[in-house]
Amino acid sequence: MAIGDIIVGIDIGTSKVCTVLGEVNNFGQIETICSTSCKCNGLKKGKIINEDEVTLSIIKTIEEAEEQANFKINSAYTTIPGKYVTIVQNSVVKEVKDKYAGISARDVQSAMSQVKDIEVPDGKTIIDIVPDEIILDNGKIMADPVGSLSSTLTINAQIILAEKGYVRQLSGIFKKAGLEIDAIIPTTLAERNLVLDNNELHDNIMLLDIGAGTTDIGVFE
Repeated sequence: MAIGDIIVGIDIGTSKVCTVLGEVNNFGQIETICSTSCKCNGLKKGKIINEDEVTLSIIKTIEEAEEQANFKINSAYTTIPGKYVTIVQNSVVKEVKDKYAGISARDVQSAMSQVKDIEVPDGKTIIDIVPDEIILDNGKIMADPVGSLSSTLTINAQIILAEKGYVRQLSGIFKKAGLEIDAIIPTTLAERNLVLDNNELHDNIMLLDIGAGTTDIGVFE
């Protein structure tokens, strides 16, 4: 994200659809510009039972957000309930192309490509890769290893899988609403980044999200 970027998020819940616009500030944080919501009866216990109802609710919140922010919305991030998500842990060790020149961005990209090379179960699709740790050959953990001197690069990551059927429904709904999907984010992972502080991120902790029709539980170790 770059300073000044406009980020749009859409949350499709059991009782309502919410749309939020935010702008990336000088500190890399997202400041809320506006927030809109609309009642929606298109879901039951987290399952989409009426795609047209969901589409109309999204369109209404988008139109209200565009009017408030005076900004045309073409795409958005959206959430996916935990019941449709599977998290797989994977790790790869990548040899650095030139250990004397330091780790390059291409080395990191190559390692990220390898870490997602897993056997995906039938009916599932990869929607995201979340790196947990990037470790140098001396055991040092780096958030951004580019430029560091190391002969190998180890990436421990979470591979986020989602049910193809639900993703297909989301894609169809967004297409009918005239929107592209920037990314699909598991609700519990989004809440982790929003709710937990740096100290809590290192504790064994559970997040409990009680919604109108479903309850999501996220356990973080």
